[in-house]
Amino acid sequence: MVFREKEDIVTDQAWGHLYERLENDGLLPGDGRVKQLFWQTATFKWAAAVAVVLCVLSGWYMMRYTDAPSKDLLVLHNEANAPTLAKMLEDGSVVYLSEQTSLRYPDRFADNKREVILDGEAFFEVSKNAERPFLINTDLATIEVVGTSFNVKSNDPSSFLLSVRDGEVRVTLKRQQQVVSVKAGETALFDSDQLQLLKTGAHRFDEYIKRIHFKDERLDNIARIINMNSDSLQLSIAPGLEGRLLTFTTSGSSPSTAAELISLALHLQYSQQENTIYISQRE
Repeated sequence: MVFREKEDIVTDQAWGHLYERLENDGLLPGDGRVKQLFWQTATFKWAAAVAVVLCVLSGWYMMRYTDAPSKDLLVLHNEANAPTLAKMLEDGSVVYLSEQTSLRYPDRFADNKREVILDGEAFFEVSKNAERPFLINTDLATIEVVGTSFNVKSNDPSSFLLSVRDGEVRVTLKRQQQVVSVKAGETALFDSDQLQLLKTGAHRFDEYIKRIHFKDERLDNIARIINMNSDSLQLSIAPGLEGRLLTFTTSGSSPSTAAELISLALHLQYSQQENTIYISQRE
């Protein structure tokens, strides 16, 4: 198993914080050799002492990350050369992660806001909630929305791109403290300290749903995401099956093909009546 350099840095920082706390609390002796021994032991046996990584499977993992003393974040990561990784958050918002992209988010959002941290490129379909704005933090900007769909590309420390499909998004550039509103059909491009508003290409958002991967996702969430991207057929999950977990990939499949794959994987059956496909237990 090979961890990237970025993951090593995060782990080393965590051990550094732990060592500093022990030292500040007077729990370490004053021998200068202790620090060297601590790092050797921690680096070699980190997995046995601290649960940094909870799950690593097929280029995808979720882990607990302490961003603040009282706030644990989950991390959703998509590897290189992988299909779009789709995830439904607890508020009903959907995020589609491009390759080499990470999203940090809470298991449950706060009562007054919904806040995540993005490193890379993703497409968001945010459920509307005027009482709890949705905030996305990147290296260069903070994005605030109430309910809309848009994509963000922020995998370069010096550039930032945001395209809005529906609604309106407010972007605050951190270094310049400049605020700009981006509307549907517009793209905000920040590069070399210059901000431009451009017209969005007609097929800018199509790439995110051409090939979607679900990893240990609830069956009702999978059906909702498929339905969001279908103009005709809709999937309906029978009561009692909503919480079944499934891992599979769709390659531009129709809802009927997706229903067949789901039924085969979970040993279920499906039937169609007019524009609805029903997935249920086998009789």
